[in-house]
Amino acid sequence: MKKKYISIQGITLPLYQCHTLIIGSGAASLNCALHLHNFGLKDIAIVTECLGGGTSNNSGSDKQTYYKLSLFGKERDSAYAMAQTLFSGGSMHGDIALVEASLSPQEFFHLVEIG
Repeated sequence: MKKKYISIQGITLPLYQCHTLIIGSGAASLNCALHLHNFGLKDIAIVTECLGGGTSNNSGSDKQTYYKLSLFGKERDSAYAMAQTLFSGGSMHGDIALVEASLSPQEFFHLVEIG
């Protein structure tokens, strides 16, 4: 992280620069920071009002909000079907929905693993 100072209308303020800025400190934000760090990115900053706050803390756990594809059993389920549902509802682009759906089991189990 780099720090320098700028002056605006006679007021000197600190200016910070980093590679990646993560807003919030809920499960998704901290999970993102952990993945980036594990991928070798070290210049990361997290901006939050309260560490560990946010939706994850207020609702009990983001593990409940991740959709986990069925990995066994008689129910028919697929990443493609989930992506179609998200896309048809107008909530996101189809390619993004397919990526989210495809990685859903991996991220669900990662959150379970780290508690």
